[in-house]
Amino acid sequence: MPTNPEKVESAKSEKKRKNGAEGGRKPKSNPKLAIVQDAIRLMDEAGIGELHFEQSGVKIHLRKGQGMPFAPVMPIAAPVASAAPMAPAAPASAAAPAKSDNTVTLNSPMVGTFYRAASPDAKPFIEEGGKIAVGQVYCIVEAMKLMNEVKSEVAGKVVKILVQNGQAIEFNQPLLIIDPS
Repeated sequence: MPTNPEKVESAKSEKKRKNGAEGGRKPKSNPKLAIVQDAIRLMDEAGIGELHFEQSGVKIHLRKGQGMPFAPVMPIAAPVASAAPMAPAAPASAAAPAKSDNTVTLNSPMVGTFYRAASPDAKPFIEEGGKIAVGQVYCIVEAMKLMNEVKSEVAGKVVKILVQNGQAIEFNQPLLIIDPS
């Protein structure tokens, strides 16, 4: 039985259209990354400069602008306590007065996992009673499998380290108390 070449070609075209150009294979995407990408797209479309979002235990805080208090670094070998999906946050909460005394509290710029050193066997960035300088890295916060160096915005003496190595931390959670005098 002879076949009509136009019908065969039309059927192939219809199948490609239904299945996509790649024969039905769609590129795999990370659902956590898709949430962040959608939030960024929403910010761009609506002209929003800052966005706080929480759904099903996932918290996201995004802010457009300059002056991030940390710089992404290459991933390091460190134990992972939790992997909280989160994008870099704002520097506005990085340093705030602790109480009526002369101390300053350095707060977390993002949700993630707090690490005191660059690797499990490395020397900690800071110690209680030690000195800290402006721009000095005092911890690494792991967020979405990215290691983010967090730098101090104040100089002084480290009075107290408020979180443990490997501890999950929240956005704006107090991390250190510094005496700038």
